Amino acid sequence: MAQRLATNYASACFTMSEEELDQFVKLFANENIKVQVKICDNGDRDIILVDKSGEIQLSFQRSGNRYSCESSYLIKDLQLANAMRKAMKKFRGHAVVHRIYDHFTVVYHYDEGSVISIHEVTEDGEVSIFENHGQDLKKELECLFNQKGAEEQIAMIRSETDKWLDLRNWAKRVAPQQVSSIDERLAELARRLVMLEA
Repeated sequence: MAQRLATNYASACFTMSEEELDQFVKLFANENIKVQVKICDNGDRDIILVDKSGEIQLSFQRSGNRYSCESSYLIKDLQLANAMRKAMKKFRGHAVVHRIYDHFTVVYHYDEGSVISIHEVTEDGEVSIFENHGQDLKKELECLFNQKGAEEQIAMIRSETDKWLDLRNWAKRVAPQQVSSIDERLAELARRLVMLEA
């Protein structure tokens, strides 16, 4: 079995309540990961995870009674990587994750804590292992329908656009054949954004 060298969170986003943030910290402590919490004057919180290869700082910005964190980081410790995978699922995170092996990389896309696609990337190209776009679109439409204001919908579309732009930047280097389909998705998001902002 191939040995994982590192796990790169090219982009990761969490949004949670204060109670969930406390549970987030406890999850890592229960996995025997050293955790430090710094509370800033404005109510923001820095969660510092310490493993054998160093520290990862997650800065959660407070907005009302919600906390959000957008970050990218590299994890070399397998125990911390497994704990982060559990946190991604439990706290319904969004992420593009590269699990790096000796001669290939497996790219996972998370939406609301669920894996929506998996691709294997080698020097020879990219192979789709798993795709769940139908479920992804259904969840996205339900989310948009349930949201109350255009501002929230705009924020969600901008966040999704950022995710696709990250994927496009990565694809330009590693899988250029994917760029046109990514551009189609970005164009669709741009059309929806223009309609909402009008």
